Amino acid sequence: MTDPTTTGNPSLTLHQLVRSRMDDRGWSYSDLERRSDRALSRGRWQQLGSGVQQKKFPDPASLVVIAQVLEVDVTTVVLAAAGGLGLDTRIQGSEFARLLPAGTERLSAPMRDAILAMIRAAVADAAAHPGSNSRQPNGLRLEWSKAAAPSRQHPDGPTEQASPDAL
Repeated sequence: MTDPTTTGNPSLTLHQLVRSRMDDRGWSYSDLERRSDRALSRGRWQQLGSGVQQKKFPDPASLVVIAQVLEVDVTTVVLAAAGGLGLDTRIQGSEFARLLPAGTERLSAPMRDAILAMIRAAVADAAAHPGSNSRQPNGLRLEWSKAAAPSRQHPDGPTEQASPDAL
């Protein structure tokens, strides 16, 4: 199962983030103070973990300390702090962007550039021919059966032969 405190879950408030990390790790507010090298006092950690709505956004140095102590990235802490202030922190983006698989950040720069070039060409073609969703560049079909997809092919050859009708 995915840990929502390490995946940038924007629906967590700072209170929920602090409490979930404390519960997961068995930490007390004194432990958090020690782990922060006393950059944040026990009382401040209690404020953050209490669930009482914060009146102001934590300063940047505190955000960094909170992230380090809770072992999460700063973006997670910033979104949680904003959510605790009542701001809508839902990630906005296209449906297409949400379809990208985990790990795409590990693609090499040349691979990323090639994929982006292909997407830009497809978007430009769609803009040049509005209302023609089925049009493919140069009459090519860019569809294939799941079994015949390049990602399903092995170095020793295809695992299944796709019939021409399946394409």
